Amino acid sequence: APLKSYQIVQKFGTFIDPVYKIKVFNDSVKLRPASRDTLVRNVLPGKVVYAAKTPVMDRVVIVEHPGGLHTIYANLSKIAPTLKIGSKLKRGYVIGRISDTLAFEVTKETKHINPVELFR
Repeated sequence: APLKSYQIVQKFGTFIDPVYKIKVFNDSVKLRPASRDTLVRNVLPGKVVYAAKTPVMDRVVIVEHPGGLHTIYANLSKIAPTLKIGSKLKRGYVIGRISDTLAFEVTKETKHINPVELFR
């Protein structure tokens, strides 16, 4: 898992929005760390293809893995200063820190897959 100790606060897949009462598809899992300023670790060996601050999802890191797989770590409070586009990462490498809730997505080619499958 990208966090050592966490609680899943929003699951992958379809759910009913509590406010609007409509079906919504969540393409990520939301993980709340057990403590603030928690280290976020890469879940599979791969190469950094994106690492930047965004207007909506705060700081985002995207790692490309063999077989058309990408892992997306969003809502990071900090990106590791050693992380650069093109960096090759081992599993467990610290990619940043999270203060609130980590949005963790996985895509295979153009489809979203359940991220929990990677850390069972």
